[in-house]
Formats: sequence, C-alpha cells, structure tokens
Amino acid sequence: MAWHAGESAPRDEPSLIMSTSQQMKVLGIMWEQNSTAALLVDGHVVASASEERFSRIKNDERYPKRAIEYVLAEGGILPADLDAVAFIGRMWGPMYALTRHYSSFTIEDNLREQREYWKPILYEGKRPDYLKVFRDKLDLDQYPGRRIWTKVIADVRRMRTTGRAGDKRAMDYFQGFRRDVVALHLGVDPARVRFVDHSTGHAAYAYFGSNLRKDALIATADAWGDDANATLTEVRRGVMRRIYATDELAVARLYRYTTLLLGMKPNEHEYKVMGLAPYAKSKYYQRPLSVYRGVQDVDGLRLRFKHKPTDFYYYFLKKFEGVRFDAIAGALQEYTEEVMMSWIGNAARKTRLRNVGFAGGVAMNVKANMLLHGMPAIGRLYVNPTPDDASQAMGACYAYVYSALRRRGIDPRKVLQPLSNAYLGPAIDDVEVERLLADRNVARRYRITRDAPAETIARLLARGGVIGRAVGRSEFGARSLGNRSILADPRNAEVVVTINEKVKNRDFWMPFAPTVLEARAHDYLIGYKGDASAAYMTIGFPTTALGQLHLRAGIHPSDKTCRPQVLPRGQNKEYEALIKAFERQTGVGGVLNTSFNLHGEPIVQTAADAWRVFELTKLDALVLNGTLIEKRRASRR
Repeated sequence: MAWHAGESAPRDEPSLIMSTSQQMKVLGIMWEQNSTAALLVDGHVVASASEERFSRIKNDERYPKRAIEYVLAEGGILPADLDAVAFIGRMWGPMYALTRHYSSFTIEDNLREQREYWKPILYEGKRPDYLKVFRDKLDLDQYPGRRIWTKVIADVRRMRTTGRAGDKRAMDYFQGFRRDVVALHLGVDPARVRFVDHSTGHAAYAYFGSNLRKDALIATADAWGDDANATLTEVRRGVMRRIYATDELAVARLYRYTTLLLGMKPNEHEYKVMGLAPYAKSKYYQRPLSVYRGVQDVDGLRLRFKHKPTDFYYYFLKKFEGVRFDAIAGALQEYTEEVMMSWIGNAARKTRLRNVGFAGGVAMNVKANMLLHGMPAIGRLYVNPTPDDASQAMGACYAYVYSALRRRGIDPRKVLQPLSNAYLGPAIDDVEVERLLADRNVARRYRITRDAPAETIARLLARGGVIGRAVGRSEFGARSLGNRSILADPRNAEVVVTINEKVKNRDFWMPFAPTVLEARAHDYLIGYKGDASAAYMTIGFPTTALGQLHLRAGIHPSDKTCRPQVLPRGQNKEYEALIKAFERQTGVGGVLNTSFNLHGEPIVQTAADAWRVFELTKLDALVLNGTLIEKRRASRR
C-alpha cells in the first residue's frame, strides 16, 4: 500500500457510501486513552471492547487492532462488507499514543510534563518538542510500525505542531494518517473512512444508546474535545440540534490537575478524589471552595470564566499551599456539583425538556449525577454505561448512521436501537475452561463442582466467601456488572478489608458497590425511579436504613451513598438467579460487586486471566461459566 498520510481527504458525505440495504454495517474506532472498537449492524451495537482487555495493559492507547478484529469476528462481518469506518475525533494527534502517555506515565512523568513542556509554553513563550521531551518514552514499534511512525514524526516536526492543535493542516494530515492505518489493517477503501466530531459522538451515544426515544435534552462535558468540551443539544422528534457549545468548561480540567496536585495519577485516579471528598467536613473546605468558585460560574446556558488561570496546575499549586488534602477534594466535588446542577438545570428549565441524557468524562462523576437525578427540573436522567471516551467507538457509529439516515429523510429512531445491556465483549471459552481443569494438579488443589447450582454459590457467599465470577460475555467499559466481578456478602463490613488487602490492594478510603435486584431497589435506594441507567453503576443514590444494614459493605462509609447496579429482570438471568438464591438464604436482595482484576490491571477477559488472579490472590472460589472451583480451605468453612 502506498503511504500517503497528509494528502487531501475525501469529503465527509455519509449518504454517498451508505449501503442501500437495511443491513448497515459500521465499525467505530476510538484511538486515544483506552482505545476501543465497536460494531453496529442494522442499528444494533453487536460488540464493543477496549484494547486493554486484550493487551492486558490498562488504558492502552495504541491503535485498537485486536479490539477491531474481535468486534468484526463477533458480528460475523468481513472488512469488505463494512459500509463505513467511523473514527471519533476530527482534531487528533498521535503524540500520547507514541509516548504511551495514558498507560505508562507515572506521577513523576506527569509532573515532568508540567515542568518541561507546559510551563515553557505557558510562561516562557517557548515551543518545546513533545517527542524530544519524552524521547525516553517513545514506542515506535507499535502498529503500524517503526518505518511509518518515523515518517509521521518527521512530517509533524516540519509542520511545527504537536498534532493536537486545531489548525486545518494538522487535522487533514492526521485524518489521512488514520485512513491509511485502517486501510493497511483491514484492506478497506480509504473513501469509506469518516470522522465524527467528539462532542457529537458523546451526544449521539447519550441519546440513541439509551432507551430514550422521546424529546430530550442532551448534555456533554469533557476536559477536551474538538472545537468544544461542553455542549447542550435538543432532540425533538428524533432530530438533534445543538443549542450551546464552548471549549472552556473548567470542571474536568480542574479535576485532572487537582488529581495530580494530590499526588495521584491524572486521567485515571479522578475517581479516587471523588471517593475521598465525602470524608471532608464542609466547614473546613470553604477556603479551597472559594478558590474554585473564583474561576468559573454559570450564566444561563453559558459557562463563564470569572478568572481564567494561565494554567490549571501551577495556579492551584500556589493557591492550595498548606491546605489539607481532604479539604481540596471536598471543595472540588462540591464545586463540580454546583456547576453541573446550575448549567444542566438551567438548560432543562429553558428548553422544558425533562428527559436528560448526559455523557462525557464529567458524566463519570456519579455523585454529581445523583444530584442531577434528584432535581425537580429533571424527570429522568439517562447516563449510559461508561459515558467517558471509551464509549466513543459506539458514539461514532450512532452519530455517523444518524447523519446518513437524516440525509435520506429516515427517522433515526426507527433504525438506531438502544443498548439492551453492556455485555458486549468476548465470552468465556468453554474449551479454555476445560483445558485449565484438565491439569492433574487442579483436582488435587481445588474442589471442582460442574454445573454448580446457584444455591451452592450463594451459600459460599453467605458464609463469608469471596468469589470471582467470569461467566459469558464480558462487560464493556469501566464497570463490572456481574460477568467479570468479584462478589461477596454486602452485610459483612470486614469483607472490605479482606478484598482490599488480599485481592485488590485498593486505597482504604474507596467504597465498593452493590448489585441489587430490581425488585428490591426501592427497599434500599432513596429516589429510585425505575431508572434504566441505574443498571450500569452510573448514578449514585442515598440509601435507606435497610440499605445501610443490608448493603453496608457496598456503600460509602461516610455519606452512606452507593453507585448500584440495579439488575433489571431478565437482563442477566444466571446472575439474577444467584442473587435470588442469596436472598432466599439471607433475606438480602443484593451482593457486593467489584471489578475482577488486580490493582492497576484491566478487568479480566478470558478464563486464563481469571485463573491467574484466582491463584495470585486470596479469593476463596472461582466461577468459570457453570463450573465452581473452590480452594480447599474454602470448602471446610
């Protein structure tokens, strides 16, 4: 193939390349932090997975080659049969992928980025070369190979841009580059490769990925995007119309750099800051809160800077000298909640749209979502699984097909189907399970029960056992929803210490989460409205007195809130049967559910991944599809 990155790109004209049949086949690709692929066939997302699940490198930002190959195989689609390949993002550069920024940068590397790259740009008027600053981090051997990457770097240096700037030259160059990479990989016609605006992808996913088909307001909020990092969109009769956009939303950037100020890893540990926040007392964090409030406020639908800092690291480093760590976390969370409630609340009132969808990195903040969910101006809040950039592969598919259908005069609501669940990844392979169990040492070291009844597994949980469950297709995204989960009795507060110290090595202040039967949600959760989004751990809830008793190990110890998976009837029948069996034995309609992984690693994908974690930790038992494997000490409880 002739390498021609940077040549003039074909026009983005969806209606020119859509199949005339109803069997529309679109591959979506998000190539950035936690690179991901998705496949949409005839309006249905049939598969989606992140590259990290295959490479076993958390937040893998490389071209998602294996994820792409998986989704095509899962859908039974040949590359030649694709109507389109939709990349998320028009303004894109590979610098973070080349330096493995998201997967390999330490906290010290992030501090170095501030000192040696951003500070010279923002305060000294210099233009350092990012790839020279981080020459020690360069990975030129990743796909599509050293020769091609060497040429790209030379081209970028000639353009004197980092590749993330918004100028037309860089945008065209990297659109051509991505066309060439996917054409090299799949052999597809480059004319079928298209690009979707970042915020448009989030909005399309928020609306069409949910079961919303009525008129709605869609909000998106990010740290960065293309020309915008915060948008408001009206959807009326299936037609999306953006009513506001800005590239100056401060909240997500504040969260990113505050995470670094607190000695944690930005772009990954923001959830730890959110988990720390409830321990702070309001009277002690008024000083840092006043600092945050002095940056930006809300004026109607507009996000307005009161004072725009030169940068978001050194400014707050100076302002917060001597301020307690928990006070900073508490202040940032309260400020985030204030801004989001005011901005989205104003939009809901102005548009009179009571159905609200929310996506983007800020939509991962379950505590802010909890308050939005309870606002009188909002009837229903919809936050789909993993609403950050990992879902943008699906967003690209939805947005691309939406545009193509609209050009044809077809109502997109009649074609684009909502997600029925988040189990979009590869299934546990029974052949692999049998291969593991065939080892003669396994029978000696473990007690094996094939086709184990739900009552047997529930009994282990009720007796205090901690069980890894790897069953069926894996969940897409950041949350384990039963199929790649570690399960325990949620009544047992001591199990938190057990899991933290013997399995997960998590920070002591971080709460776990429960899975709750839909029939018991009102018993445990305050303000539950039968929300579909509650199935995905994307909205927090205050808990009832009974919830605090039955789910004590799965709620936040300080404010007694939780981010539950409310398991809809029939969505995951085997998992539901297990929880019902546990309920019959204990009266408790839920289990503690945390992701099945070692700290710092991706969630397990295969039977071999699950087996490795099982053997390296103090898990009492492992469920692989229908087989229960118990460590001998667990069987003697």
